[in-house]
Amino acid sequence: MDALMYSLGLLLFLFVPTKEALHIFQQNHYHLDRYCIWMIDKAEEKKAQCFYYILLFLPMLLLLVFFSHPNILALEALLLFIYAYIMMKIDDEKVYVKPLSYTHRLIRQMLFQYLLYVVCLIILLQMSNLIILLLTPLFYLVCWGSVIISGWCMRFVEKKIQSHYVQDAKRMLKENPKRITIGITGSYGKTSVKTILYPLLSNRYYTLMTPNSYNNLMGITITIRSQLKGIHEAFLCEMGADHIHEIKRLAQFVNPKIGIVTAIGPQHLQTFHSMENIVHEKMQLIEQLPSDGIAFLNRDNFYIRDYELQNEVKTVWFSIDQPSDYQARQLVYHAEGMSFAICNKGVTYAFETKLLGEHNVRNITAAVAVAHTLGVPMAALQKTVRELPYVEHRLQPRKTATYTLLDNAYNSNPEGAKESLAVLRQMPGRHVLITPGFIDLGDVKQEAHKEFGKQISRCADEVILIGRQQTKDIYESLLKEGYSRERVHIVASTAEALQLAASYAKEGDIVLIENDLPDAFNH
Repeated sequence: MDALMYSLGLLLFLFVPTKEALHIFQQNHYHLDRYCIWMIDKAEEKKAQCFYYILLFLPMLLLLVFFSHPNILALEALLLFIYAYIMMKIDDEKVYVKPLSYTHRLIRQMLFQYLLYVVCLIILLQMSNLIILLLTPLFYLVCWGSVIISGWCMRFVEKKIQSHYVQDAKRMLKENPKRITIGITGSYGKTSVKTILYPLLSNRYYTLMTPNSYNNLMGITITIRSQLKGIHEAFLCEMGADHIHEIKRLAQFVNPKIGIVTAIGPQHLQTFHSMENIVHEKMQLIEQLPSDGIAFLNRDNFYIRDYELQNEVKTVWFSIDQPSDYQARQLVYHAEGMSFAICNKGVTYAFETKLLGEHNVRNITAAVAVAHTLGVPMAALQKTVRELPYVEHRLQPRKTATYTLLDNAYNSNPEGAKESLAVLRQMPGRHVLITPGFIDLGDVKQEAHKEFGKQISRCADEVILIGRQQTKDIYESLLKEGYSRERVHIVASTAEALQLAASYAKEGDIVLIENDLPDAFNH
C-alpha cells in the first residue's frame, strides 16, 4: 500500500515538470535537434533547479533517516502530494506567451513518457527505502531527458500517423484538378503576403488560405482535411521550413502551379547551418513548379535575384528598388497610412493603404502582381488594397487610453526589424521600444544584435529589453553608441514590459513591440 501511494505521489509530482518539458518540445516544433540545443543552452539552469529540489527533500530525508520511521514511503508520498499541489498552484498563476496546446500528438507523447516513468518506478521500488529517498528528487531531470527518449521512440508512430493523414489530404487535393494552388514561402513576409493576397484574389475566385502560421506538413494537412472543399477555386498555401528538404517535400505534397518567394535572409541558421542552404531550400518551391507554372519573385532581395533558377517557368518580378514587372514607386507616409504607385508595362496605378512600412508596400506589390496576372482588374485591386485591414501582430496599431501600441510581435528577423524601426522613426511623439531580440540566427546572432542596438539608439527614447541573457549584445551595443543606461530597462517577460511601458507612457507616445519570443527562448 505504501509503495502504491508513493508511486501515485511521484507520478503526480512529475506532472508539472513533464508539462514544462513538453511545452519546450512543442515550441521547438517537436524537433529533437532543436530541443537538444535548447537543453544544452539551459544545462546550468536545469542543474540548479535539480539542486533546489534536492534541498526541498533534504529535511524530510534527514528526519526519516535519523528516526527510521516504519511508514517511510507513505510519508514520502505525503510530501510528494504536497509538493505537487504547490507546483500546480504556481503553474496556474503563470502567463505564457504561447500556452501549451494539448494536441493529439502531445497527449501521445505525454502518455509514452508516463509509461517510461512507470518502468523507472518498478526498478526503483526494488531498491532500499534510503536509495528511493535519495533518487526521488533526481526524477526532475528524468522529465527533461525522457522527452528525448520518448520523442525518438514515438517518431516511428508519428510518421505512420502523419503518412495516413497526408495521403488523405493528397486525395482531396486531386478532387478538383482545375483549382489554382499557390505556394508561398520565404524567410519572412510569407504570412503577410498570404493574408493580403487572400482578399485580392477573392475578387474573382472562391479562395481558401492556410490559417495563421499553419505552414508545416501537418498544419497544411489539417487545413486541407478540415476546410478545403471541392468548390474552392484557389488555395493559398503558406510553406515554412527550418530544416533542409522541408520545402521540397511540401511542394511535392501540395503541387502548386504558382510559387511566391517573398524574401530570403538569415533565419533558422542553427538548423540550416548556412545561408547557402537557406537560399537553396526556399527556392525549391520554384524548382518544383510544373513547366506551365508561374514564379513570382522579389527582385529587391539579392539572394533571390542572384539565384540561378534551374526551372524554366514563367517568372514575374516584383520590387520597389529594382526595375521589375510590378514595381512600387512614390512611397509617401501620411496620417492614415501610406500612398504609392505600382508600375506595370509602362502604366502607373495609384494605391493607398492603411498598412505601414516599406516592407508592407512590397508585400502588397507581390499580391497585386499575382492577382493581376490571374485576371483580377487593377481597379478592383486598388479598391481592395485601400480597404485592407491590418495584418495581425505585424505593425498593427492599437490605441490605448494614453499611447499608441505598434504591435509587430510576429516579426522575428533583422530585416523586418530594421524596417519597423524606420516606421517608428517617421511617427510623431516619444518612442518606446520593447524587444527580446532575435533567435535562430546561429553564429550571426551576436553581430545582428549589435547592429540592432545601433539602429535602436537612433530612433527610440526608451528601450525595454526582455531577457537579460538573450539581449546582452543589444544592451552592450546601446551603451557603446552612447545611449543612456537609465533609459534601458530589462524585464523577464512581454507582460512585464507592457506594464512598465504603461506606467510611464504619456499621451501621444508610440510603443513598438518588436518580436515576441515563445517562452522557451526568453531568458
